Amino acid sequence: MRKVSAFLLLLFFGFLAICFWFWDSSAPQVKFHEAVEVGRESSISFQVLDPERGIQRIEVFLRQGDAEYPVFARSYETGLLPWAKGATGEDISLPPDTWQKDGVPKEGEFQLIVYTEGPPNFFIFSPSETIEQKLIFDRTPPRVEVLSGQHYIRQGGSEALLYRVFEEGIQSGVQVGDRSFTGHPVPGREPGTHIVLFALAHDDPVDIPMQLWAQDRAGNRSQTGFWKRVFPQNFRSRNIQITDSLINQITPEILSRVDEISPQDSLKETFLQINDRLRQINNRQIEEVTSNSTPELLWSEPFLQLSNSQVESAFADHRTYIYEGEKIDRQTHLGFDLASLSQSTVEAANSGRVAFADYLGIYGNCILIDHGLGLFSLYGHLSSIDVQVGDMVRRGQSLGRTGQTGLAAGDHLHFSMVLQGVQVNPIEWWDGKWVEDHLFAKLRPAPDQEETDPNPSP
Repeated sequence: MRKVSAFLLLLFFGFLAICFWFWDSSAPQVKFHEAVEVGRESSISFQVLDPERGIQRIEVFLRQGDAEYPVFARSYETGLLPWAKGATGEDISLPPDTWQKDGVPKEGEFQLIVYTEGPPNFFIFSPSETIEQKLIFDRTPPRVEVLSGQHYIRQGGSEALLYRVFEEGIQSGVQVGDRSFTGHPVPGREPGTHIVLFALAHDDPVDIPMQLWAQDRAGNRSQTGFWKRVFPQNFRSRNIQITDSLINQITPEILSRVDEISPQDSLKETFLQINDRLRQINNRQIEEVTSNSTPELLWSEPFLQLSNSQVESAFADHRTYIYEGEKIDRQTHLGFDLASLSQSTVEAANSGRVAFADYLGIYGNCILIDHGLGLFSLYGHLSSIDVQVGDMVRRGQSLGRTGQTGLAAGDHLHFSMVLQGVQVNPIEWWDGKWVEDHLFAKLRPAPDQEETDPNPSP
């Protein structure tokens, strides 16, 4: 009898220990993702987490004043045993049509109420919690106004637009097709005055949509057109002969310096991997570097071409690569190849900050300089680099020396201009009149209204 009693007592205390071990009094936790302000196109997102026992039910309500209505409800399967887990995490996204109903909420503050419930402990107690999140509803798009009158842009070229926004803390700029260019405030001008440099890529159609846009913290977006004239361009086509000796000359260095490409079964296939796949990878790297720029101009004079140089290849040359009489590849050369004496000094085309100084695949030893407002210059195929990332350089300062690193058959400088990820024609930025007409004249304050040049450079 005593043995039975002792066994029952042991069993009872064991049951209590199990209860204590698996008892969970905490409800699933709620973590909101979005900002305090939401707009008419905003989804409201949050995360519900309970890594211990899981989630049994989530309910969401919206309340503003006397109005309250359900927005979301979901139940989850949970195990009967105390150690069984249900869903331990859930990301909830409420589209606009689920939380905006019949004119509610109105603009202003409202509350999102989230009720969470965990599975019951031994069929007795279900831990629950109610979270109330205060949000602000703003359905009014920001106001934006074009200030500059005329905008001339070539395929492969650049342009600047002056405009005003009437709210603080909003994002704005110019949209060209699917590509967005960000604007920045202009120091010394009326509050809200912004400038944006934007580009028309060499392969963009001349009728591509262009809009000035502004977006507030709540996600409300406004767009407006502006006067523009687009000039189509005809770019040169060239044939490039590829030989085994050339491939053997250029590939060992590249293969030893990059991880993205490996030798293929033939010299031709190895070359194609470098000329196509590695080129795409490197151009994406350039886009990434040039997506982060100083929000002000760091220069005040036109850009410089490499001293005593001749043009070997121009911007947007369409190249067809021929190997053993066969057309094996087509690529567009986005930059200028400038030839001078071997190992010539490479000067900074203008003042700015060094954003990149390292080996970059087909560009070899390469430097990217940030000139502000999203504008960068690129120097490729260098034999040496004399600057470091973060250095401030002045116009004409030595950066390194020309060479033939990367995908280069001979000693020269590959020079490009990049505008917020888009490689553009450097000729415009070398032209002092073009820079004055298209940028400085728009930045310069005027007493009342600036006179428009009747014959601006396109």
